[in-house]
Amino acid sequence: MRKDLTEALEDYLEAIYDIIDAKGGVRVKDIAQRLDVKNSSVTVALRSLRDSGFINYEPYGVISLTETGLSEARRLSETHQVFRRFFVNILGVDREAANETACRLEHTMSPEVMARFLQFMKFISTDTDIEANWGEAFTRFCKTNNVSPGNLASPANYMSSKKHSVTGAR
Repeated sequence: MRKDLTEALEDYLEAIYDIIDAKGGVRVKDIAQRLDVKNSSVTVALRSLRDSGFINYEPYGVISLTETGLSEARRLSETHQVFRRFFVNILGVDREAANETACRLEHTMSPEVMARFLQFMKFISTDTDIEANWGEAFTRFCKTNNVSPGNLASPANYMSSKKHSVTGAR
């Protein structure tokens, strides 16, 4: 996350980008509907995004992304999509849960971890043998090694056969 953007402002920026992409333009009421907030909240956010140089905005005028805003919004949207695809296509998570989790992760993952995650995604998606085998093997594994939200008391039990100590030595 950029220092000049809160998670909420990132959500507004991503919503503006997505709505412009889908409709060719964006209005305050479109953003309010998308984010399920009041028009007055949108107006406050738009002023902040304008003052930070991410959008062009005047009350009752056209809302557009600046070059900086477009770049940041595209990065946020693409990050969200990568996470969502991972959760749906690799882990088999339902779309709604995947979308909600992707939204939270896009705001918090460090650039270093994101770079490694993207490297992993590219690795499993560029080699068709790995991609096919990975998906099939994971599906088979999940059928016989069920981990559900109700049995997460000791996540370390799911890592490997190696024992993990309380002190963190592995």
